[in-house]
Amino acid sequence: MDRYTKKVIAWDLGKRMTVELVQRTLNKAMESQNYTEAVMLHPDQGSQYTSHEYEETIKNSGMTHSFSRKGYPYHNASLETWHGHLKREWVYQFKYKNFEEAYQSIFWYIEAFYNSKQIHQSLGYLTPNQFEKVSA
Repeated sequence: MDRYTKKVIAWDLGKRMTVELVQRTLNKAMESQNYTEAVMLHPDQGSQYTSHEYEETIKNSGMTHSFSRKGYPYHNASLETWHGHLKREWVYQFKYKNFEEAYQSIFWYIEAFYNSKQIHQSLGYLTPNQFEKVSA
């Protein structure tokens, strides 16, 4: 999630949180954005984010990261809050028959609703997509 625009710029879903899943999502984010300024990532201290592969990708891309303390989610409160909203407002409302159904449902929430229709007071009552366009 881009903290400035509040846009979910890349996401993925897996049956388990793995290094490969995190790498794939990071690669999607890098491909979708054209940042001209330094990028700071704020992951937690999960093993996926402290892995050698992830560290190399960060280093080679010129990005940096800032880890929060263990058990201290407040450093990344905006993303923690967003995950809570996603679960309460959407995921927990359904019983998914399979992984594909869950993936399609979350895709709709992020791409068709959240980024495109969910307005934010802090963005001047614009959606993340609208705010990104006027901020470019």
